[in-house]
Amino acid sequence: MTHLDDLPKRDENHRIEELSESAFHSAITECGAFVIQSEDRRDYGTDFEIEVCDGRAMTNIRVQVQLKGTNCKENSDGSVSRKISRANLNYLLMQPGSIFVCYHIQSERLLVCEADSVLREYERSGKQWITQKTITVNFIKDFDAVYQNAKKAHAIASAKSARTHRLSYTIQPPEKIPTLLQEGPDVHVPADPEQAKELLITLYNRGEDRSISQSFEKFHAVLGTSTEYLIHAYMAEINLGINGFQCDKSRIEEGIKVLQSVVAKGNHESGSLLYSIGNGWLAIKDYEKSKEAYNSALIFFEQGGDSAVIAQCAQNLGTTMKKLGKTDEAYTLYEKALELDPNLSEAHYALAVLHCRRDSELDRALDHLDAIVWPEDSAGNAAQVQGWRAYILFNTGDIRSAFREINTLLSEGNKLDWVWPCCARLVAIHGRMSLDAAQKALQFWDKYLNKFSKDLMAKTERLLCIWYIKSNGGSVEQDFKSFKQAIANVVSQGALDPAFLWDRVGHWAQDENNWAEAEKCYRKAFELSPAEYGYCLGTALNFLRRYEEALPILIQQAEKHIPDAMSWFQVARAREGTNDIEGCISAYKRALQLDENYALAWFNLGGIYWNSQNKELAIATWKEAIQRFPSHELSLKLLQDFPSLLKLN
Repeated sequence: MTHLDDLPKRDENHRIEELSESAFHSAITECGAFVIQSEDRRDYGTDFEIEVCDGRAMTNIRVQVQLKGTNCKENSDGSVSRKISRANLNYLLMQPGSIFVCYHIQSERLLVCEADSVLREYERSGKQWITQKTITVNFIKDFDAVYQNAKKAHAIASAKSARTHRLSYTIQPPEKIPTLLQEGPDVHVPADPEQAKELLITLYNRGEDRSISQSFEKFHAVLGTSTEYLIHAYMAEINLGINGFQCDKSRIEEGIKVLQSVVAKGNHESGSLLYSIGNGWLAIKDYEKSKEAYNSALIFFEQGGDSAVIAQCAQNLGTTMKKLGKTDEAYTLYEKALELDPNLSEAHYALAVLHCRRDSELDRALDHLDAIVWPEDSAGNAAQVQGWRAYILFNTGDIRSAFREINTLLSEGNKLDWVWPCCARLVAIHGRMSLDAAQKALQFWDKYLNKFSKDLMAKTERLLCIWYIKSNGGSVEQDFKSFKQAIANVVSQGALDPAFLWDRVGHWAQDENNWAEAEKCYRKAFELSPAEYGYCLGTALNFLRRYEEALPILIQQAEKHIPDAMSWFQVARAREGTNDIEGCISAYKRALQLDENYALAWFNLGGIYWNSQNKELAIATWKEAIQRFPSHELSLKLLQDFPSLLKLN
């Protein structure tokens, strides 16, 4: 019966698998950074799914693990190699942070290798590995508590960063998405410290401060307190703050402490570090401390240093002094910066802004703006230069060039929130200074309302541009009826200064000799603001021969609100209409006292004298008028009608 003792033999692979699983379970339990959530027996590529524990909290942050075991000899460098299916690597790469873990039977060590690192090594090897069925994974790191805690920190930072990035896009309305795109990509930071250091330094040297800031926690998780390299992440945050971008104040404060500790050790060049510390204080608006740091840096630089860095230090100290209200000192420092580095764009920009504050120095401001050449990745700074150029060109009367700057600047409107409001302010101030300006402003407001269709200020400005063009002989598509309705609409929506708007409608009607409509619109303005708009209403009533209504309104204007020659002229017309001849004559005389060159007042006064049978005074008054205004059409008419009476000596 011995044949019945011929039983199945235990496969060596089963023993290795059991030992590997036992070692893995023990390592996870002893460290406590993860818990095993599931074991996958389907063998597609994942053997375990482990979840990060954050204290007593479970995070739902998962790491995929493929567990291997081997009884092979170690390599000469102490590493262990194990062949795997290339498809297994592809499977793991579908989830971020996946790892290979290998138990080495002979040394009883549990080793680990990041799936990303395997791909990285093969991609950089230059070999045509993508057609291979199997690949070799080299294990050298221990899967110990140090690694697991570092892996935990990296997994938490990566997951939170990805969550924040994803939810930012989820909760923002579509029109805000372009702004999010400017905040920098969510950079994948390798779990390997050496790779993370290489990435951080590369990003910093390329000026990718926003990308570093977005990924700060991930760099911190991998590099820990490695000041030598993490300092670049702190300095990137400082750069954001000093350039006016969104930043994390607490990181900047921590970065200042880190920089100060490095200065205290004396291991680095102190001038540059003090300059960076000054930048940090400037970024968080502690101007007294930034001034102290910059001055200390300049003292160190007296012993020698890079002139470009010294120039930048002087420039930033100038900005600090400007913030402290010491503009003259700031100006001197900016000039010093340009002596050291004539191409320093920041100093040219700062001086340009100072000159812009002084209206008499706009040409000098423009010279400095023309000297600025920002780096390729400085779209925001370039846009600011265009904004100031537009400001200067408007104020110097170069309307065509100003609008050219505006139109170019609008190309950054989806990226920079300040662009559209800034352009709108400039156009609102200068858009109705001439017919050409109003026509270009109208085009601007059409673009603006295409983007911000409910903006009441823009609707109002657009209508005022139409009015200005019409009043100055330009061609507009709207007629009086549609313009009046459009004004009524913006007034009903709460437009500012509705009295002024109704007055504009009244003038449109007046220009078309539609005095009945003019009177209605002027009355609306008058009811809202009697002191300012009585004159136009009184004038319209005079033209409609409603003198009794006009007189009290016009007297109030002439005696109190607008005591000028034109007001008294209309009072005279109203008094004539009510047959108050003496009052009419008195009003015309008052008008001529205020403006002796008021031609129509002279001719009308003569006419009143003539009609009241005082021919002597009429002739004397008309002769005076003809002498003063020989080319006036009424002078020619009087000479034609009364040649003998008005013959001049």
